[in-house]
Amino acid sequence: MASADSSSIIRDHLYSIEDKLKRGRPPPLLKGVGEDAVIDGELAPDVVPVIDPASISRCCIERGLFPAVPLFFQYPCGTSKGWSEWVGRELRDPSTRDILSRAGVLDAVFLSRAWDIHVEAKMLRHVVRRWSTETHTFVCSWGEFTPTLEDVANILHLPLCSSQDPFHITLTPEDKLKLEALRKGAPTSPSTSLHFSNWIQFFGDVNRNESCRLAAFISLWLGRFLFCDFSQDCLHARVFPLALAIARGDMIPLAPMFLGHLYCLLDQVQFLEKGAAGTTTV
Repeated sequence: MASADSSSIIRDHLYSIEDKLKRGRPPPLLKGVGEDAVIDGELAPDVVPVIDPASISRCCIERGLFPAVPLFFQYPCGTSKGWSEWVGRELRDPSTRDILSRAGVLDAVFLSRAWDIHVEAKMLRHVVRRWSTETHTFVCSWGEFTPTLEDVANILHLPLCSSQDPFHITLTPEDKLKLEALRKGAPTSPSTSLHFSNWIQFFGDVNRNESCRLAAFISLWLGRFLFCDFSQDCLHARVFPLALAIARGDMIPLAPMFLGHLYCLLDQVQFLEKGAAGTTTV
């Protein structure tokens, strides 16, 4: 968790609703539009559609629609005790490497072995408050930018394509038995059975040979490094069917799924900030 004094959190004079936000790419001209709407091949400023300031947290704060609250960034996806060793053991198995390679995730799993990202909290506060829930872009006075599918594929080495529909995965009878084992999680109390640390300790035990071991390994990778959310240190059962498919060697379009999940989380930050109503941190 990053920390900073409240003055540095809410002070932001580099951006204003007076910048007259314009979309990065104007729409094509309709037939019948007068020639005066185009200047040197570009739409005139009064024709370019304007981004709704209400979709941007920074603009809402400046308009007094809701007060600024401190934003803190937690990173549950960093390396943890036991994960690096578990990855090393799995990748030493030629059959496991073959399965992960056919699924298109071998490089991505290998990268997670020592994945640790430094969080620049002050910079992120400025950037996140420029996120538009309308356009799914970060809006600055000079234009817009956003994470793209190409960024995800190049940085995370995730597959773009799929051999099946990731939302309708067919499970074999054997897969269904493994799914039940995954849902039970580590043999602890129900409230902690899906915690990352307990999961690693149980399924990553070198002396344990669970039938769902590979699926459990992939589940943790998916739940912690790709589809984590604001619930800390806990897997979600929604990743289990994906993990079972990948454990069979099926390719899942993880890159677009990750990007969509990222967009949803950025939208949710703004919704949480509005809901805080100045009474708590986000």
